[in-house]
Amino acid sequence: MNSDLSHETLIHRLQTFFVHNHEGIVCAYLYGSVARGEAHRDSDIDIAVLYVEEPPPTLDGLGLDLGSALEQYVGQPVDVAVLNRAPVDLVHRVLRDGQLLCDHNPSARIRFEVQARNAYFDLLPYLRQYRRVTRSSKP
Repeated sequence: MNSDLSHETLIHRLQTFFVHNHEGIVCAYLYGSVARGEAHRDSDIDIAVLYVEEPPPTLDGLGLDLGSALEQYVGQPVDVAVLNRAPVDLVHRVLRDGQLLCDHNPSARIRFEVQARNAYFDLLPYLRQYRRVTRSSKP
Protein backbone atom coordinates (compact mmCIF):
# COMPACT_ATOMS: atom_id res chain seq x y z
CA MET A 1 0.00 0.00 0.00
CA ASN A 2 1.26 3.44 -0.87
CA SER A 3 2.30 5.07 2.38
CA ASP A 4 1.27 8.57 1.26
CA LEU A 5 -2.13 8.11 2.92
CA SER A 6 -2.56 7.23 6.58
CA HIS A 7 -5.01 4.46 7.40
CA GLU A 8 -7.50 6.99 8.81
CA THR A 9 -7.21 9.23 5.73
CA LEU A 10 -7.73 6.25 3.44
CA ILE A 11 -10.85 5.16 5.37
CA HIS A 12 -12.23 8.70 5.21
CA ARG A 13 -11.60 8.94 1.44
CA LEU A 14 -13.25 5.59 0.80
CA GLN A 15 -16.27 6.52 2.93
CA THR A 16 -16.57 9.82 1.09
CA PHE A 17 -16.40 8.01 -2.25
CA PHE A 18 -19.31 5.74 -1.29
CA VAL A 19 -21.39 8.68 -0.04
CA HIS A 20 -21.29 10.10 -3.57
CA ASN A 21 -21.23 6.82 -5.53
CA HIS A 22 -23.83 4.55 -4.00
CA GLU A 23 -26.38 3.81 -6.70
CA GLY A 24 -27.42 0.18 -6.35
CA ILE A 25 -25.02 -0.45 -3.44
CA VAL A 26 -26.29 -1.83 -0.13
CA CYS A 27 -22.93 -1.62 1.67
CA ALA A 28 -19.19 -1.78 1.17
CA TYR A 29 -16.33 -3.13 3.28
CA LEU A 30 -12.59 -2.64 3.38
CA TYR A 31 -10.98 -6.04 3.96
CA GLY A 32 -7.69 -7.82 3.48
CA SER A 33 -4.23 -6.72 4.55
CA VAL A 34 -5.08 -3.00 4.65
CA ALA A 35 -8.07 -3.59 6.95
CA ARG A 36 -5.98 -5.87 9.19
CA GLY A 37 -3.15 -3.33 9.37
CA GLU A 38 -0.75 -5.77 7.67
CA ALA A 39 -0.33 -3.99 4.34
CA HIS A 40 3.08 -3.63 2.78
CA ARG A 41 4.32 -1.33 0.04
CA ASP A 42 2.94 -3.47 -2.81
CA SER A 43 -0.45 -4.26 -1.23
CA ASP A 44 -3.60 -3.31 -3.05
CA ILE A 45 -6.77 -2.10 -1.37
CA ASP A 46 -9.45 -4.81 -1.14
CA ILE A 47 -13.05 -3.60 -1.23
CA ALA A 48 -16.12 -5.86 -1.04
CA VAL A 49 -19.46 -4.51 -2.25
CA LEU A 50 -22.98 -5.84 -1.76
CA TYR A 51 -25.39 -4.70 -4.46
CA VAL A 52 -29.16 -4.29 -4.08
CA GLU A 53 -29.68 -6.81 -6.88
CA GLU A 54 -27.22 -9.50 -7.82
CA PRO A 55 -25.48 -8.38 -10.99
CA PRO A 56 -25.84 -10.78 -13.93
CA PRO A 57 -22.84 -13.12 -14.19
CA THR A 58 -21.98 -11.65 -17.57
CA LEU A 59 -21.34 -8.23 -16.04
CA ASP A 60 -17.90 -9.04 -14.66
CA GLY A 61 -16.91 -5.50 -15.53
CA LEU A 62 -19.09 -4.16 -12.70
CA GLY A 63 -16.39 -4.69 -10.09
CA LEU A 64 -13.72 -3.57 -12.54
CA ASP A 65 -15.53 -0.30 -13.28
CA LEU A 66 -15.95 0.44 -9.59
CA GLY A 67 -12.34 -0.57 -8.95
CA SER A 68 -11.09 1.81 -11.64
CA ALA A 69 -13.13 4.68 -10.22
CA LEU A 70 -11.84 3.94 -6.71
CA GLU A 71 -8.24 3.74 -7.95
CA GLN A 72 -8.56 7.16 -9.53
CA TYR A 73 -10.14 8.55 -6.36
CA VAL A 74 -7.59 7.22 -3.85
CA GLY A 75 -4.58 7.00 -6.16
CA GLN A 76 -3.78 3.39 -5.27
CA PRO A 77 -4.52 -0.06 -6.76
CA VAL A 78 -7.96 -1.34 -5.72
CA ASP A 79 -9.45 -4.82 -6.09
CA VAL A 80 -13.26 -5.08 -5.82
CA ALA A 81 -15.14 -8.25 -4.87
CA VAL A 82 -18.88 -8.46 -5.49
CA LEU A 83 -20.34 -10.08 -2.37
CA ASN A 84 -23.55 -11.12 -4.12
CA ARG A 85 -21.59 -13.81 -5.97
CA ALA A 86 -18.44 -14.26 -3.86
CA PRO A 87 -17.51 -17.68 -2.45
CA VAL A 88 -18.80 -18.41 1.05
CA ASP A 89 -15.32 -18.44 2.61
CA LEU A 90 -14.42 -15.04 1.10
CA VAL A 91 -17.68 -13.52 2.38
CA HIS A 92 -16.87 -14.94 5.82
CA ARG A 93 -13.39 -13.34 5.81
CA VAL A 94 -14.87 -9.99 4.75
CA LEU A 95 -17.46 -10.08 7.54
CA ARG A 96 -14.93 -11.31 10.11
CA ASP A 97 -12.02 -8.97 9.32
CA GLY A 98 -13.54 -6.17 7.25
CA GLN A 99 -14.37 -2.60 8.15
CA LEU A 100 -17.79 -1.36 7.09
CA LEU A 101 -17.28 1.71 4.89
CA CYS A 102 -20.88 2.49 4.05
CA ASP A 103 -24.30 1.11 4.93
CA HIS A 104 -27.02 2.48 2.68
CA ASN A 105 -29.57 -0.18 3.63
CA PRO A 106 -28.93 -1.59 7.14
CA SER A 107 -31.80 -4.09 7.06
CA ALA A 108 -30.63 -5.57 3.73
CA ARG A 109 -27.03 -5.68 5.02
CA ILE A 110 -28.02 -7.45 8.23
CA ARG A 111 -30.20 -9.93 6.33
CA PHE A 112 -27.26 -10.69 4.00
CA GLU A 113 -24.82 -11.04 6.91
CA VAL A 114 -27.09 -13.48 8.77
CA GLN A 115 -27.62 -15.60 5.64
CA ALA A 116 -23.91 -15.52 4.80
CA ARG A 117 -22.86 -16.54 8.30
CA ASN A 118 -25.43 -19.35 8.35
CA ALA A 119 -24.13 -20.61 4.99
CA TYR A 120 -20.53 -20.48 6.23
CA PHE A 121 -21.23 -22.34 9.47
CA ASP A 122 -23.26 -24.95 7.55
CA LEU A 123 -20.25 -25.46 5.26
CA LEU A 124 -17.58 -25.27 7.98
CA PRO A 125 -17.41 -29.01 8.85
CA TYR A 126 -16.79 -29.81 5.17
CA LEU A 127 -14.18 -27.06 4.87
CA ARG A 128 -12.36 -28.40 7.93
CA GLN A 129 -12.41 -31.93 6.55
CA TYR A 130 -11.17 -30.73 3.15
CA ARG A 131 -8.33 -28.75 4.77
CA ARG A 132 -7.37 -31.74 6.92
CA VAL A 133 -7.26 -34.06 3.91
CA THR A 134 -5.30 -31.64 1.72
CA ARG A 135 -2.81 -30.95 4.53
CA SER A 136 -2.22 -34.64 5.18
CA SER A 137 -1.75 -35.43 1.48
CA LYS A 138 1.09 -32.93 1.03
CA PRO A 139 4.54 -34.56 0.85
